[in-house]
Amino acid sequence: MKKSALIIGIFLLSIVLTSPAFCQAGNPLLEEGIKQYQAEDLEEAIETLKKARAADPTSSMAAFVLGMAYKRTNDLPDAEKNLRDAVSLTPKIKEAYVELIDVLYQENKLDDAKQYLATAESENIIPAKIAFLKGLILLKENKTADAVTSFERSKHLDKSFAQAADFQIGMAYMKEGKLSKAKESLNLSITQNPVSDLAGFARQYQDVVDSAIKTHRPLHVTLSAFGGYDTNIISKPKDDAYGAGLNNEKGTTLNSSARLDFTPRIEGPWLFNASYTAASFVNSEHTHTHDSLANSISVAPGYNFGRWAVNFNAGYTNFLLRTDEDLFPSPDSNAGYKKYLDFYSIGPSVRFLVNESNIVELYVGYDKKDYDHQKYTGQNNIRDCEGPRAYLSWIWLFAPNGFFNLRAEINQDNADGIWWSNRGYKVTGNISVPILPQAISEKVGLLSLQLTGGVYIQDYLYDQTYWDANAGAMSPPTQRKDVTYNGSVGLNWAFWKYGSFICQFSATGVDSNVPYNSYNRYITMAGLEFRY
Repeated sequence: MKKSALIIGIFLLSIVLTSPAFCQAGNPLLEEGIKQYQAEDLEEAIETLKKARAADPTSSMAAFVLGMAYKRTNDLPDAEKNLRDAVSLTPKIKEAYVELIDVLYQENKLDDAKQYLATAESENIIPAKIAFLKGLILLKENKTADAVTSFERSKHLDKSFAQAADFQIGMAYMKEGKLSKAKESLNLSITQNPVSDLAGFARQYQDVVDSAIKTHRPLHVTLSAFGGYDTNIISKPKDDAYGAGLNNEKGTTLNSSARLDFTPRIEGPWLFNASYTAASFVNSEHTHTHDSLANSISVAPGYNFGRWAVNFNAGYTNFLLRTDEDLFPSPDSNAGYKKYLDFYSIGPSVRFLVNESNIVELYVGYDKKDYDHQKYTGQNNIRDCEGPRAYLSWIWLFAPNGFFNLRAEINQDNADGIWWSNRGYKVTGNISVPILPQAISEKVGLLSLQLTGGVYIQDYLYDQTYWDANAGAMSPPTQRKDVTYNGSVGLNWAFWKYGSFICQFSATGVDSNVPYNSYNRYITMAGLEFRY
């Protein structure tokens, strides 16, 4: 894109230096500066024109030519200052509007650029160039449909803009995912002048589009297997008085999964993706009470409006748990997998592209959890629940292959058993940082450091009682509150374009005013992930 920006900058630089405005020199320094500028002696021209401006601060022509010289040397702040003078002093230099708008566009001062753009449009200043610049600004704002309209207008007004306009129309269609139309526009740009530099860039992008069309695979498969050591498989309480009889809490674990993603190529603003995941969790200890299987499916149709997109998300997960719902299973109990939980979620999300490196997402939805084979101890302890959930997420793409994500979430579970009704507040953050220089990563694969952390506060809405082991009596009515802290550190090595080696250490700590729910847990995992 930098190369194409350079071509566009050179294209827009074509101001008619032989116009009557350039014949209004009026003093020798200005005349000399103009000659030096036309001879491409830009450094000398800048020095001469600075003197010309000092000699006559009211000369709009001196401001204009000096601004142009600064622009040619890529000194955009000084170019902006002098070009602003060129359109505010008397007489105004109309050609300066075009160059000033282009400078402001390059500096990402789009609001200022649009103000001068409106003036140029109202005064009908070089309409084709102004329409082209308007298209560039709209494209940078991700208003692709309006940008295409402006580019079409620019080449209609002046055929010499056709090649550059078609090139930018191709870029706009690429942003929208309309690859066939992008290919067509890039081809038009090439045929306008096949031997030009811009045609060369168009061919490069056309190759990218061709490759994307040919290589796009709607189905993606991910397989993973991770083995590790878990210090607290059964979430044994911190206080031994409340964990009496809970032994062999430490053991090895194996987590494996298979995921299928479906992302068809849809030309236009419509979006769609769906996925299915099967996962298995197996432990060396307490295998007949804590091993589980999970099957998940999700769909997310949506619509892309340019800078923001809307998706309607729906998901379902079924958990099977090796469990025996009897309160006191027999010693020879060999529990098999039983339906344990059906988890439904539904709701819309809105993603907004703040700029090229910052994305904000808002989700508001509704969750429902239906439990089976619960250990029944009374109506108050039934866990079936439903309720709203919402989150606000910020993603910062601070480097190639590096990102930071911060997310705040709130939910409420309205349970059939009042002891499980709660309101939750969660804040999480995670960061992925490439460790190796780009040159080394290209040879051995990307190696990233991944850190996560979060806190989850759950305020239970009704009083409950429990057996106070230390007091040897039932507790007074207590409104339960849990605070869960978690964090992890890991390495992800993409040693192959289809495979990664991942290792991670994670820690979880729960503090609760109901001691049975307070525990610490540490898990060390390592394994492989394959993607195709």
